[in-house]
Amino acid sequence: MKTNRPRCPVCHGSMKKNGTTSKGTTRWRCTTCNASSTRTTQTTAVKAATFRTFITWATSTRPLDDVAAAQHVTARTLQRRFTWCWYITIPHTPDPHRIHDQIFIDGTYLAGGCLLIAATATHVIDWHWCKRETTTSYTELLTGIAAPLLVTTDGGQGAQSAIRTCWPTTTVQRCLVHVQRVVRRHTTSRPRTPAGKTLYRLALKLTGIRDLDQAAAWITRLHDYGTVYDDYLNEKTAADPRTTPGRRNWTWTHARVRKAHNSLLTVYRRGHQFNYLEVPTRMSSSETPPPVLKPTTSTLEGGFNAMIKTLARAHRGVSAEHQRTVIDWWLHLHTQISDDPVGIAGDQRWGKVALAKAQDLLANEDQSPSDDGRPTIYDTAIDSTYQHSMGVQKGWLGR
Repeated sequence: MKTNRPRCPVCHGSMKKNGTTSKGTTRWRCTTCNASSTRTTQTTAVKAATFRTFITWATSTRPLDDVAAAQHVTARTLQRRFTWCWYITIPHTPDPHRIHDQIFIDGTYLAGGCLLIAATATHVIDWHWCKRETTTSYTELLTGIAAPLLVTTDGGQGAQSAIRTCWPTTTVQRCLVHVQRVVRRHTTSRPRTPAGKTLYRLALKLTGIRDLDQAAAWITRLHDYGTVYDDYLNEKTAADPRTTPGRRNWTWTHARVRKAHNSLLTVYRRGHQFNYLEVPTRMSSSETPPPVLKPTTSTLEGGFNAMIKTLARAHRGVSAEHQRTVIDWWLHLHTQISDDPVGIAGDQRWGKVALAKAQDLLANEDQSPSDDGRPTIYDTAIDSTYQHSMGVQKGWLGR
């Protein structure tokens, strides 16, 4: 009777036993090409199939009922099978030596928190979960990523501070769509005054600039606007001192138009307006054509953030922690070189590695009181001497 032997994965020849691995698994060696491998057990195959189904459901918008119907089981049964799948840790370590021409950074808010993403026009580089878009949060995102030639951001103060710290040599490009939104917020999309209409039309022309000549013409119009409407922007109105005690006795008459104009001047004075046109000029040479850089973060918001929000909406019934796991897997699969999720789960022994770490941390926690009198980490009841120390008598407690 022949022994049930596996076939060689290289030449499909016959294999024979060749000792065991450090985990005690039988090692097989091919008698033809001498390739060595271990045989996939039925349990491993089942785990791999379960995790493959989990990834299919987690990174798509398909309802759990449809995935369960395809597996000929109920949704509750599939949830029980997915229990260990949530323990797998998703790797996302960027290449610290890869230098990109342009990187887009932006944050989006979900039920699981604030998600900061750094991406190129084609793939995700890295991401970071936080509470708000602060300098510390953006520093965690940018640390480990090589400084690019140009970074495009929405202009948040936290992102700009982190860029100055982590990427001091990188040129910053302010997203021109966000610049237009700031102007629209102050003037509205239907301004009534001639000054507001002129400024709003000037802001709308930002995204249509394609070369340095057009940029120079736009800057000239911005300066002309400040000259023509200087008296209008500086008009003041006397304020009632009874309604504003302790403050100045006047206000800007056209404060909203003035704020919109100052927002354009601030971006121009910082030099964050037309760098997407100047950087390719400095990089161009006779051998290689200059790269085509983009002036907005629409690639990130429309290509990645929109899909992430759609995915979060499809999985809106899961907890915040599970939502982060689902989105992490989607982001990992959209990196430039993503590892096989099933291989990642197999390397982590199908969730047993994370479970063992959690059990070790719980077992190593010091449950005894501290030397300085601090209470224990976990406790079951109030100390029996607590009542006497606080002057509480048993008779009073029984009343």
